[in-house]
Amino acid sequence: MDDLLPLLLWVFAVVWMLSVCGICIVRSRFGTGERHPEVNPVSWNVVLAQMVSVLFAGIPFMVYLMASEELSPAFHDFYTDHLVIGAAIVIVLVFVELLLMGIQAHRAHFTEVDRMVRGATHTEA
Repeated sequence: MDDLLPLLLWVFAVVWMLSVCGICIVRSRFGTGERHPEVNPVSWNVVLAQMVSVLFAGIPFMVYLMASEELSPAFHDFYTDHLVIGAAIVIVLVFVELLLMGIQAHRAHFTEVDRMVRGATHTEA
């Protein structure tokens, strides 16, 4: 079971990051067909979840480095062969999280501008 720990932690980190991406996609209201749908700003909980995902992304690699001498030869070779690919995947996912959070913030900005414009036209009328 100790041999699987880095892999299980990596899978957990990837699922966590995909969840943060999914939350941003849902809250950005993609696919509604509206040009500027009502979108709320990125919540602090999502910002914190993204920061935690960066920590979760590094933990499997630290565990691998600390336990590499105790791993069976087969798992050691597996991790050595797939180390760069696993690191690339989590790095890309961290940037995708940031990109989706930025898109949500951008769309929320349009919502705020629309509210201001509607508020200004209602007070003038």
